Amino acid sequence: MRFKQLKVNSGLLLFGKKYTVMAIDPPNVTIKREGDNETLTFDYVSLVSNPTFIPGKSMQRKADQSITKYYSALDSLSEKLRQKVSERLQIIRPLVVLDEINAGDLRAVYEFIEYHQEFLLENETVYKITQQQIVDRLAKKFGISGRTIKRYLASYREAEQEMEQKGEEGLVTKAGTGYIHRQDNKTLEICHPRDPNWVLDVLQVRMDERYIPIIKEVIEDQYLTTKKPSIKQIFDSIESKCIKIDIDPPPYITINKLIKRIDPKVIERMQEGKKASQKYDPILRGFSNEEAMYPLHIVEIDHTQLDVDVIDDKSGLVIGRPWITLGIDVFSRMIWCMYISFEPPSANVVRKAIQHGILFKNAKEKYGTINEWNVFGIPKIFHLDNGPDFKSTAVKRMINETLKANVRYRPVRTPRYGGTIERLFGTLNTSIIHGWDGTRKSNVTQLGEYNPEEEAKLTLENVIELLTTYITDIYHMKEHRGLPLDANRPITRYIDGIKKVGYPEFIEEKDEGLLKIELLPTILKRYTRDGIRLNNVFYKSDKLSNLISTITKYKIKYDIDDISKIYIQLPNSEYETVYAAQPAAEQLENVNLYTYKKIREILGEVGELKSKRVPGTQMVEQAKRQLREKTEAHYKNGRKARQAAKRMNFEVNLQPSKESKVGKYEPTESDMIAFIRRQEESGD
Repeated sequence: MRFKQLKVNSGLLLFGKKYTVMAIDPPNVTIKREGDNETLTFDYVSLVSNPTFIPGKSMQRKADQSITKYYSALDSLSEKLRQKVSERLQIIRPLVVLDEINAGDLRAVYEFIEYHQEFLLENETVYKITQQQIVDRLAKKFGISGRTIKRYLASYREAEQEMEQKGEEGLVTKAGTGYIHRQDNKTLEICHPRDPNWVLDVLQVRMDERYIPIIKEVIEDQYLTTKKPSIKQIFDSIESKCIKIDIDPPPYITINKLIKRIDPKVIERMQEGKKASQKYDPILRGFSNEEAMYPLHIVEIDHTQLDVDVIDDKSGLVIGRPWITLGIDVFSRMIWCMYISFEPPSANVVRKAIQHGILFKNAKEKYGTINEWNVFGIPKIFHLDNGPDFKSTAVKRMINETLKANVRYRPVRTPRYGGTIERLFGTLNTSIIHGWDGTRKSNVTQLGEYNPEEEAKLTLENVIELLTTYITDIYHMKEHRGLPLDANRPITRYIDGIKKVGYPEFIEEKDEGLLKIELLPTILKRYTRDGIRLNNVFYKSDKLSNLISTITKYKIKYDIDDISKIYIQLPNSEYETVYAAQPAAEQLENVNLYTYKKIREILGEVGELKSKRVPGTQMVEQAKRQLREKTEAHYKNGRKARQAAKRMNFEVNLQPSKESKVGKYEPTESDMIAFIRRQEESGD
């Protein structure tokens, strides 16, 4: 998966003809056809999202067009080696940014000033400094030779030339792999004491394999704790366990050297607890109050429940208030992402919202909007709340490593630092949502005698369509008090900024599937004779029998919205799709993890499933029927049952009441005029 960027003089294919980009004048692009020199002008997003559009580098690398599997060399590394890559990338990052500056990237200028100002002397500018000067200053800061830094940079550039956005793969160290290719080599994985799937470090050792589980257990359960035992105490414990199973203990010097090979940061984090977090994680506890300098410099993301009741599109019964996740570009106030569902805030919801923000929205095609929702690409800084959904390891790794962006958290109990997104929620309520049938207003006093349940007419799909239309055709086009007077509309401010720094990189439609896989959470699992067990489902493929091992763990990517399959990383770093074997993939197609847990609860209630037993295909089918029957039984009388049915993608077969107005809600002309008047009066 690679990001693309269209530039002047770039070559491209369109409708099978070769063109050259003559000018980029946002929001338009002018291209000239080779041969007859005919010039054409397109809207930028319409051009790059055209099914026949192929950027120049794809024309040169036709072999890339056959790549359908997701590949990641970094995912195959241990945490220790991956940390080493991150450290080397941090060292050469100012040099990489300098390359981008020399290539004319204005965003890189802002990034250098914001993050690498320390390497500029007084009265020195980014346009005058040389690579050698930065190398000398980096060598002094990090205490390594300039020759080493140049070697890192050369390896990064070489990997980047082979595959864009993969330069960091050239920084993978080839040292410290121990006796990995010897037949008597053993792998010792040091895992988190409370999470066996979280590998903290991997050591290559040569010793009797009977020692491995003993040493692993003692280090994880005794050494990596706040009790801080001595190495002698750890050796005594290992010695005791060996004597119990009648084997000679390993020499003390062997254990002493082995423990000293564990990453010191891992030891300090586990033994010092919060004290170590304060030492190593200062940037994650900070916040970004800097002013955004260009489009997608800073994006604020947050969740809230919408002030409106929605109905089921089949029965007409009220389901309740859905959740919305929004991301706003602080520079222009353009809306970057939107995700609406009944799933409460979680890392999964954040992933879906970010995915929506990166990709093309295609609002015209999907919802018939007047304008296109032309915001796409990856922000430089994600400004987030302190909720557990945002601070999860999965979200931080997705932003920092997959998207190569930065995270900033607002201080605890200081909503003013997320004021831009909070004001957006208020604007949506006062400008449009509080005018809908079924609105719950902001409080009971405003609601008065109005009964939202009786008046609700909108389905979840109606809400998504209406908010997309409002954002695209009204909010982006109206005046905003928080913007400069010379560019006081989000769309104007956004285009002005794009003219200065250029359009962001984009994902081609054919690569969207690879991006979605790359953003999925990752877990380590062994491949046994039964396959891989994850969330009480077995996944197995006959052609992967060569992966069976009681020691080696493989990287697994999984989607909790579709548990019928997972993706396993093979030794060549490609990801292979593995389908569910028990229960069968056909029975789990489009079944999410939430639904599957409910199915297991049903089976447990009727005594057909023990606590750790994986349900069979017939059992799952029977439980799905029972779950549907239970849901239908409670459907008329309970919102929670209706919300659960929506999350489980159940279509409940109930006859709508005569009073219910079911079907797609179409706002009248007077409705839209009222909405526009309200937003103009609000003046936000």
